Amino acid sequence: MDPQNFLFLLLVLPAFISSLTIHEFAHAWAAHKLGDDTAKQLGRLTLDPLVHLDLWGTILMVVAILSGLPLIGWAKPVPVNPNNFKNRRRDDVLVAIAGPISNIIQAVVWLVLLGLFLLGLRLYGQSMGMNGLEAIFSRNPSFSSWVSPVFTVITYGVLINIALAAFNMIPLPPLDGHWVLMGLEIPSINQLFEVIRPWSIFLIMALVAIPPFSNYFIAYMSWFMGMAQIVIDRVMILFI
Repeated sequence: MDPQNFLFLLLVLPAFISSLTIHEFAHAWAAHKLGDDTAKQLGRLTLDPLVHLDLWGTILMVVAILSGLPLIGWAKPVPVNPNNFKNRRRDDVLVAIAGPISNIIQAVVWLVLLGLFLLGLRLYGQSMGMNGLEAIFSRNPSFSSWVSPVFTVITYGVLINIALAAFNMIPLPPLDGHWVLMGLEIPSINQLFEVIRPWSIFLIMALVAIPPFSNYFIAYMSWFMGMAQIVIDRVMILFI
């Protein structure tokens, strides 16, 4: 095991766990506000990560980080009974997008923290510099001082949340994107999802790992990661 990857795991794990936990909490909270207490009755309307994290999804995420593979992982889906909604078509969509929206909000919060952190460094006569940012993007932060590890935690708080939002909006079961499309109640699309649902895990694995599908997946995720890195760059420029 590469010690650098293990240290990197320790730095990004808190952001990954919080992003998944708040994502699933957002689904439960939205469903509760829209009239469905199924998740609340099952104890899912909570910010306790142990309630939301899936064992195999977490293990895969840890393995991915330690091996240098793309960050992939998942939490337990929040149970929802759409029959309890007042407006099923609308509320289905709102509950589905609540998770990705929560990740976008978290990314903004991490960006604010990044700005405050960089401002603090500037006031105390320190600076990360763009070279430090490149080292972090390449998963090779310096541990010679406390500055780079803290910067890594905050930066990956942004990147992980953007990645989770983008990944979940892919229209494949059981990801949120497919629930959004199902909420539109287009018969042909809903029938297609019901047909492929038993094979969804294999379809996602093919999308992530098997060319040429993985090429499209990498291009899709890379676009969002590239946009997130540009925003981080802009914040950096303001304070270095």
